[in-house]
Amino acid sequence: MSDRNPSPPAELAEELQHVDQIGDTAYSKRWLYALLMKVLNLVKFNSTSDLNDIRELDQELEEQLCCLWDLTVNHDVLPHLEDFDLVPIFTDVLTCHQYPRLLKFAGRLHLICFSYYRYHIQHYRLIQTILASDEDIAPWITAIRFQSDFIECVHFILNNSTQDHLLIATIRLLDAITREDDSLAEVWCGSALLSAILVAQRQMKWLYGSEVEVIHRVLYTFSSNVGGVSALIQLFDQLLPTFGVYLRKVCEDEPHLIPFSAYYNSLRAIVPVIDAVAASLPPSQSACCCSSDKTVIPCLVQIALGCQCQMEQFPLGQGILTDLNILFKDMVKSIRDMLKSFTSSSDSLVTTTDTFDQDLSWLRELDAPDDDRIKQLRGAFVTCCLQNDENETRGDLIYICNRLKLSRILEELTDDD
Repeated sequence: MSDRNPSPPAELAEELQHVDQIGDTAYSKRWLYALLMKVLNLVKFNSTSDLNDIRELDQELEEQLCCLWDLTVNHDVLPHLEDFDLVPIFTDVLTCHQYPRLLKFAGRLHLICFSYYRYHIQHYRLIQTILASDEDIAPWITAIRFQSDFIECVHFILNNSTQDHLLIATIRLLDAITREDDSLAEVWCGSALLSAILVAQRQMKWLYGSEVEVIHRVLYTFSSNVGGVSALIQLFDQLLPTFGVYLRKVCEDEPHLIPFSAYYNSLRAIVPVIDAVAASLPPSQSACCCSSDKTVIPCLVQIALGCQCQMEQFPLGQGILTDLNILFKDMVKSIRDMLKSFTSSSDSLVTTTDTFDQDLSWLRELDAPDDDRIKQLRGAFVTCCLQNDENETRGDLIYICNRLKLSRILEELTDDD
């Protein structure tokens, strides 16, 4: 037995078992090297200048790339991948246009791997700082205006990055530029940008705070131009639920306890955005525009009550009430016009009943049998609608109450007090 090779030291055995393992995953470094060689060979031997030559990826290769994508999404695994130079390799892939699926993988991997995203953040913060200078802003805005692919890069980052800090830095820069230059806002504020912002917001999952406030400011910019309003209308069913999440957060507190100073800026952006959509639609669509999240209008009524309760402590709440007054008046007018379009035929009566039960259920809830809370909300809604002694709005509300048999709201309207 003296000529037998000695056993390896016990302390090395465990180490050697995992020497080829990528972090705590089940994937090996050998597997990754083999995958990268496949990708490089595909790019090397299949490059073509024919833009119409579009091909599908081999199914096995696509499945392996999906596994790599799953690896890179795990931030704890990223440090273990730094030795593989994934970014330079997949940067070369960007020239291989005949494989669209491969390009998508390459772009996403380029965005999330290692510390490269930090350079984007630093660049965006630098530009944002320069835009705050009155002396330096003009040449930078001009340069951005004539850099046609700038906004395309913004779209790509918002649609594909998984780095929250990069996403919010991109949106902050977007906010700084569009607030400074109305002409760029008109060009950029379309459905493509709005869709990208919604994708980024879902990725970030922020409910409130300065991060979501800057998103609301950008959305408010959409409401200030025709193209932006068209985009808001087109994607409103996706946008409204994000407002609903935020408004439900605001309304977690009792109305007299809502900390409006923390929510003020976002509320001053959200309400005009909803109104821009409601005021731009035909009456039948406008009256039902908040159907994709039926909690939004009840939350807004609760916010109106909160502002009225806290007027002495928070005078700025008058601004929120003014925005709500405009929104509620536009909604009341749309409901009146929609009801006037219905005839006394049986079909119209069925339509009226269905609309009232589904899309106008918030009105029925305000007219529910009295308890103190409902009575307060009903009074807050009527008071907000008639904030400036609006006789026309009062008449519209009386018509709606008579048509839909809303006796308690009608009583609130006709009460001399």
